[in-house]
Amino acid sequence: MSCTALEVRNLTLEAAGEKGKKIVRELSFSVPGGSTVALVGESGSGKTMTAMAVMGLLPAGIQQTGGSILIHEQDISEFSSEQHRQIRNTGVSIVMQSPMSAFDPVVNVYSHFRETLVSHESHKSNDSRTIRERAAEALRDVGFPDPASILELYPFQMSGGMLQRVMLALALLFSPPLIIADEATSDLDVLSQARILKILKEHCQERHSALLLITHDLSVAAEMADEVVLMKDGALVEKEDVGGFFRTPKTPYAKRLLELHRGLYTPEYLIIQKGLTAGSVP
Repeated sequence: MSCTALEVRNLTLEAAGEKGKKIVRELSFSVPGGSTVALVGESGSGKTMTAMAVMGLLPAGIQQTGGSILIHEQDISEFSSEQHRQIRNTGVSIVMQSPMSAFDPVVNVYSHFRETLVSHESHKSNDSRTIRERAAEALRDVGFPDPASILELYPFQMSGGMLQRVMLALALLFSPPLIIADEATSDLDVLSQARILKILKEHCQERHSALLLITHDLSVAAEMADEVVLMKDGALVEKEDVGGFFRTPKTPYAKRLLELHRGLYTPEYLIIQKGLTAGSVP
């Protein structure tokens, strides 16, 4: 039986200096090992702050005031910055929404891999050839047919889809048992989005990694998740297996979201949004 990769228990996050303003309110959910849980909700519902708390990367002004977070059954709520850094090196990786912000613009892709590999405790070699071989293998795994050429590129020389795949390669480099994907495909075109999701799904299946998928796109949740956790205004609204959530939502808010989502794919919507004539709608 798989252990729980992530357990969030009654998590409360507050904005410092704004007494009573809770960003996340007594949130509880878990991500079993080898499973994918989609954390969904509108912008501002607290999804990203939850991910930042799990990673030990809460921004200045936001603090955890209640609850606990367990990664691989270890409570990290009182971890120091150094302890959080260590668990990010060995137990959990994150793929963020805006890849450009994750890269140093003045160094090439090889340098990013070198920094990641050398800083990792299990990797002691500074040998350039070894690093290049390991980096090339990781880039090939995310779909680059000529990884050697990618290593020489700078972030500004790559498209958003290419950067997102490089970020994914870095995140999966050590096959972390827990991966957090925070709106990792929302800025990409449909083909790039499908490619990233396919890579994530295959990696998790092959390595039995757990995935916390943070998204506002219910189509992505339906495609990827085993369970859906719905948030609104920082609180849990509904938690259900993916089939039950989409077939028989329990709360009015979930029902309304699904109605709006399905409405995006009606012929009427296509006519309005795409400027199509009624006769041209399939």
